[in-house]
Amino acid sequence: MLTRQAGVIAIKLGHSDELMAWELDVVSVLDLNTEKLYFQVNKEICEGFSREYDSDLRERVMGMFGIEAAGIHVEALGLPLSASEYHAAAKQRYRDVFPSARPMPDSEGAYGLMFEEIAANYGKVFSWDLKLKIMGTTEMDSARLMVQELDLPISAEEFTEAVRKIHHSFLSKCSLMPGAERLVKHLHDNGVPIAMATSSSAESMGIKMSAHQELLSRFSHVVTGSSDPEVKRGKPQPDIFLVCASRFSDPPQPEKCLVFEDAPNGVLAGRAAGMQVVMVPDHMIPPEKTEAATLVLSSLEQFKPELFGLPPF
Repeated sequence: MLTRQAGVIAIKLGHSDELMAWELDVVSVLDLNTEKLYFQVNKEICEGFSREYDSDLRERVMGMFGIEAAGIHVEALGLPLSASEYHAAAKQRYRDVFPSARPMPDSEGAYGLMFEEIAANYGKVFSWDLKLKIMGTTEMDSARLMVQELDLPISAEEFTEAVRKIHHSFLSKCSLMPGAERLVKHLHDNGVPIAMATSSSAESMGIKMSAHQELLSRFSHVVTGSSDPEVKRGKPQPDIFLVCASRFSDPPQPEKCLVFEDAPNGVLAGRAAGMQVVMVPDHMIPPEKTEAATLVLSSLEQFKPELFGLPPF
């Protein structure tokens, strides 16, 4: 989870011949410190109508998307505009604010914004519950879920094409999660082989990692679940992790593999593969969705390699 969309990292322990595989969202290992920016934008809009955007309202809409959140703002504050008008105003302000923000959204956040925009084009709301179902799935599985759950008047293939038309502007801005770069460099520098398994396609992966080529070069190999013919099934099935582990020069047994994940589907996939899983979940994910993980952390910065027999920082 370098960014927040699944990547497997396999590690060979320096003091033994064991090999461990990790699921690191190589495009999602960045902490999105964007809530303050969202608060700023919504506060400015509400103050424009002489309304107060307080912390209670902020908590109600955290984790929601687009028109769903806009509708709550309009209703709660009695604003003299529609949810669509509020949403449009907020989107314009986000464009003004985010270019100067650091870090930029991770890949889960980027996909969320893209799916929100496409859903809104059909008058639909991309909710948190739907995002939770989609997290960690392949691009085609995500498209099928979006079309089915929102009853969109398009095919999954057409949805995927709509995403492709806008994904460069979103994915090229992805940054790394706190602790991701340090962890990858530490493992590589200590002779621990690592690989990445991402549910993204090779094309999307290339865009997301375009600004992180030096870090990417430290991985033994990359498996892209949405475009690799050997990955027959997406998460929560174990295929992507088993394929990734099999491509090391000295393939490890599943029980010698460690997966890093942020998505419940990814955790289930790792466990189904017979691997241990370290989870760094989004703060909105319910605790019960993290129970299958071997270890749950709030940040990669908290990870202690020695707990899994790896060289300490």
